[in-house]
Amino acid sequence: MQQNNTDTKGSFSVRYKELSFDGDEWPSGEDKLSRRKEIENLTPLLINAQAPLVICLDAPWGAGKTTFLKLWTQYLRSLEIKSLYLNAWENDFADDPLLPLLATFDNWMAAEKEESKAKVAWSKAKKFVPGLLKSSAVAAAKAASFGILDIDKELEKLAGDVVGGAVGDIVDSFNVKQKSLKQFKDQLSLALEGLPNSQNNLVIFIDELDRCRPTYAIEMLERVKHLFDLDRIIFILAMNRDQLGKGIQGVYGSSFNGIQYLKRFIDIDYQLRTPSIKEYISVRLQEQEVVDYFRARQDGRYDLEHITELMTYLSLRFEYTPRDINQLIGRLKLIFRSIPHNHYLDESIIVPLLVLRQENPQLYTRYSKDAFCANDVIEFLSGARIGEGALEHRIAVMFGYLIGAARDPHSNQSLESVLAPWKKWSEMLSEAAEASQLRSELQRTVNVVIELATKDRELRSRRGLNELAFKRIELVGEINFA
Repeated sequence: MQQNNTDTKGSFSVRYKELSFDGDEWPSGEDKLSRRKEIENLTPLLINAQAPLVICLDAPWGAGKTTFLKLWTQYLRSLEIKSLYLNAWENDFADDPLLPLLATFDNWMAAEKEESKAKVAWSKAKKFVPGLLKSSAVAAAKAASFGILDIDKELEKLAGDVVGGAVGDIVDSFNVKQKSLKQFKDQLSLALEGLPNSQNNLVIFIDELDRCRPTYAIEMLERVKHLFDLDRIIFILAMNRDQLGKGIQGVYGSSFNGIQYLKRFIDIDYQLRTPSIKEYISVRLQEQEVVDYFRARQDGRYDLEHITELMTYLSLRFEYTPRDINQLIGRLKLIFRSIPHNHYLDESIIVPLLVLRQENPQLYTRYSKDAFCANDVIEFLSGARIGEGALEHRIAVMFGYLIGAARDPHSNQSLESVLAPWKKWSEMLSEAAEASQLRSELQRTVNVVIELATKDRELRSRRGLNELAFKRIELVGEINFA
C-alpha cells in the first residue's frame, strides 16, 4: 500500500473540543462518563440543605470536575433551578476575586425585570463594593474595566477614604469597611429574593480553584467566607484538595498545614468518583474525528478496540494519570494523521513503543537498533518475567509483533533464542493443561505470541515495519500536550 501524504481525511485537532452544555435537556448527551446518577443523588442536598454551606468537590486533575459541574448546572436548569458558574482560573488576572464573583451575580441580575425588588437591592449592594475592594481593584472598578459597579460621587469618596489615606485614623478606616460589609450583605440578602418561589437556595459553582495562583485562591476562599456567608447561598468548590493545600503551604511555609487551613472554609467534602482508566481512555478515543478516521478504515472498529485495550494495559502498568493518557493520545492522533486510511496502522508496534520511549528511553534506543532484545522490552512493559502471570489475547498480539518485527524474512538470522522462553512456557502449560481449563486458555494465548512472531507471509508484506514506526514516533515524541 502506498502512503499518500496529501490525505487530509486523517486530520485531527490538537486541542480537545469543548463540550456543549447550553441546553436544558436531561439526561445530557455529553454525559460520557455516566455521571447522571451521581448528580441526581447529590441534587436534593443542594435543594434542601440549610444554607449557608460550602461544599468541596474533590478529585484529581483530569477526573472530569469541570464536566461534572457543567452537567450539574444543566440538570438544575432542567429542574428550573437557578445556579451560577464561575471559572476561577479564567479570572485570576483580577486584582480582587470579589470582582469576578460580582460580575457573575450581575449577569444573573441583568436578566431580571428593571422594577424587581431583587434588582433594586442588587444595585444598592454594588454601591458598597468600593469599601470592600483592594485598592488596585477599586481603581479598576472606577475605570469601569468590569462594567458592573454603579459608583456615585459620595461612594467614590468613601472608596478614596478607605484606600487613599484620607481617613487619618486606622480605626475609622476599619469602621468604614465594616459598614460597607454590613450594607453589602443586607442588600445581597434582599437580592436573593429574586430566586424562584420554589427555590430555597442559590447554588454557586466555583471551578478550577486549584489551578489559580495560590494567593488568589486564598483570597477567593476568604471572600466566599466573609462576604457571602449568607442564608440561601450554597457554594460548590471544585478542586484537587491536596494540590491546593500544597500550594497554600508554599505561600505560608513548609511548616504550615495547607489541608487543615482549607477546613476553615469547607463544610462538606465530596470525593468525586474517578473514572476507570479504560473508561477514561474510551471516552477520549470517542471524539468524532477519531471515530470518523477509524470508520473509514477497513478494520477500523477492531483497530480502535485494540488500541483501547493496549493503552489500558500499559496505563495501568505505569500508573498513568489522566494527564499522561492525554499526552499519549495526543501523540497517537498526530501519528494517525500521517497514516492514510488504506495504510497499515501497526498499533501493536506504535502504542507500546510510544510508551517505551516515554518510560525507558535507553531500552527504546536499544530496541530501535537491535530488536532481538524484544523479550527485555516485553518484560519491562508487562512488569513480569516471561513464564509468569496471566496473558490476555490482545496483549499477546502486541508481544508477538514486538518479536516478529525483529525478523527479516530475507535474513538467515533466527528468532529461536528470542522464542525459547515462550516455547518453554507453552510446553509447561501443555503438560498441565488437562488439570486446568485456565492453563489451557493461557497456553493458546502464549502460542499466539509464537505464531505472530514467526508468521512469514505477514512479515514479508510489511518489511521495514519497525523503521517506519520509529520514524513516526520520533516525529511526535518530543511534543508535549497541555
